[in-house]
Amino acid sequence: MTTHSTAYVAELTALLEDLSRHAGDTGGETLARLIALIRPAGRETHEVAESRFRALLRLLAARPELAAALGQHLNAVLAARMHRTLYSESGVLANQGFFSGLGSRLLGRMLPPAVDRDFLRSLFSEIFDDAQDGEWMSALPREDWLLLLDTLDVEGERFADARRQCRHELFEAMRMASHRLAALGMEQALLRYLPSLARHESPFLAQSDEVRAFIDRHAHSKEPASHDGHLEVLLDQCMSYVDTIRRRSREAGVGVNLVFVLARIEQIVERLRLLRTLVEPAPEDDAPTVRARAIDFFLGLVRQENRRHSVRDLFQGTTQLLARRVTEQASKSGEHYVTESRGEFFGMFRAAAGAGLIIGSMAMIKILSAKLGLPPVWEAVAYSLNYGLGFVLVHILHLTIATKQPAMTAATLAAALDGKQNREARLNVLADLAAQVSRTQWISIAGNVSIGFLTALAIVMVGGQFFGWHPVDPVKGAHLLHDLHPWQSLALVHAAIAGVYLFLSGLISGYYDNQSLYHRVPERLRRVKWLKSLLGEARLGRLADYVEHNLGALMGNFLFGCMLGCTPIIGQLLGLPLDIRHVAFASANLAYGLHALDFDLAWQTIAISALGVALVGLTNLMVSFSLAMKTALRSRGIGPEDTRGLSVKLARRFLSRPRDFFWPPKPAAVPTTTTTG
Repeated sequence: MTTHSTAYVAELTALLEDLSRHAGDTGGETLARLIALIRPAGRETHEVAESRFRALLRLLAARPELAAALGQHLNAVLAARMHRTLYSESGVLANQGFFSGLGSRLLGRMLPPAVDRDFLRSLFSEIFDDAQDGEWMSALPREDWLLLLDTLDVEGERFADARRQCRHELFEAMRMASHRLAALGMEQALLRYLPSLARHESPFLAQSDEVRAFIDRHAHSKEPASHDGHLEVLLDQCMSYVDTIRRRSREAGVGVNLVFVLARIEQIVERLRLLRTLVEPAPEDDAPTVRARAIDFFLGLVRQENRRHSVRDLFQGTTQLLARRVTEQASKSGEHYVTESRGEFFGMFRAAAGAGLIIGSMAMIKILSAKLGLPPVWEAVAYSLNYGLGFVLVHILHLTIATKQPAMTAATLAAALDGKQNREARLNVLADLAAQVSRTQWISIAGNVSIGFLTALAIVMVGGQFFGWHPVDPVKGAHLLHDLHPWQSLALVHAAIAGVYLFLSGLISGYYDNQSLYHRVPERLRRVKWLKSLLGEARLGRLADYVEHNLGALMGNFLFGCMLGCTPIIGQLLGLPLDIRHVAFASANLAYGLHALDFDLAWQTIAISALGVALVGLTNLMVSFSLAMKTALRSRGIGPEDTRGLSVKLARRFLSRPRDFFWPPKPAAVPTTTTTG
């Protein structure tokens, strides 16, 4: 035995000997010191905790009087406290809004909760006060936990009071959870989607009556009672209503309050089922199964209490359903960015080419705005209006900007993984969609870049030839070309920033589409009296219909433009090299720079600038697509295992049919039937 382990055993022995002199104490200080001795510190691994835990088991086996003292202390602690709040509330979202929950968690991280000796939950907070306690304790072998229970003789007379208290508190925890579930079933957030919950017999209310009857039947019975399964049926009905509300929220939008209510219902239903199996195991459950379930419940409570003040968990739990609703709205838009036939393929090029005309003009307006010498704030406003209104015009004219597509199509790709198909079938669907997205991307980029370049060139050549107008001087032209250099400037970093904004614009579009549905904006617009008087009922109806289908896209485009316009000014104010590079504007700036220098450049310089445009576009697409794809997958709870093998399948598809990634297939021939007379 090493000196280190010898010192540990000596300290452990001294602690337990001290405990034996105060075995009837109901405080948690000694147990907290015991856990602190076993807990791995710093960079120590879980194996260290396992070694220390087994040393504790050997000590208790060698000295039964210490095991008896520890058992007596645990019995006193468990018998003296109320467990119901720990059993019913740990791991369940609190009945508070997002910001209230955020505030309470931040406060809990800065100021640990006060100790209350009346509640077992307070004891857990006192003993398991390290964020890693749940991990290393769960890593201990279950055999070691079972051996500890046998060593302490938890089934013996010594633990009679604790067993009686635990059983009573499990029933009370069921009562508390059932009352909370009944109250949630009457929340306005649910009744809005399912008014029948208020009109007919609700399973949320009926389960509360059934839990009360269950407790009356079992609480004072020493023999296991038969399981009629009625409580399980009612809980299944509650979850069926939750699924129905979720389906309806896809069409009517979802609010943050509904996210919390549905999540709490699911957690409470799951907790009720677990408490029922703990307090009255099924007849087929043998003693080892019951004991293993109790150990798992205890370790789960430790993990949940460790995460009680986790801000990260709050964000993840709150945003997952909202992210799904937002990305589902985005995926509906993304379907318009996926081409299957040649007609759609060439239609996408025309839409992108039309946007290129506008982008070439927007790039010139930005250059002219910069020459006005406006104060920074007004310059940011000018840039933002130029970009924002320009992108809105692109949308109104049913044109398309290539780099807007990834944030939309990623949600469409993620949606292909959803459903009941097996993994191979889903990957096949995903590979087909990837090929369609690939060819749609390159043809739309070709339209934006080529026509944007030609438009910019036409503006400066016509202006110079017929009006003597030269808006871009050689100094500015050289600056524009330098900004496109892929390694002598921050072009790729700025392109990545633009990629993040492209991703955010997709989320913004989905968010406003969701808000339009949830708050019934079109219906409320139709009731605005002054608009009805101004436009007339027919025009107002058309306006409401347009808002219903386009609010998200309009807001996403406008705010995307604001983000692009404000970034360089924010960089100036902060003294940081912040800017944006967007492939379509980069192609227009390339044309303005080349013309300003009369094309009197080495071919290597022109090639490097063109390469810069291509790399800017690639960075725009990669950043926006990867962020959008990650968000869409996470919102559906899809893990890496669901997409494993996709890269291999795509590589095989590309090697066997590379044309599919660049050109749409020929339309399938329609079979003709020949009739004979």
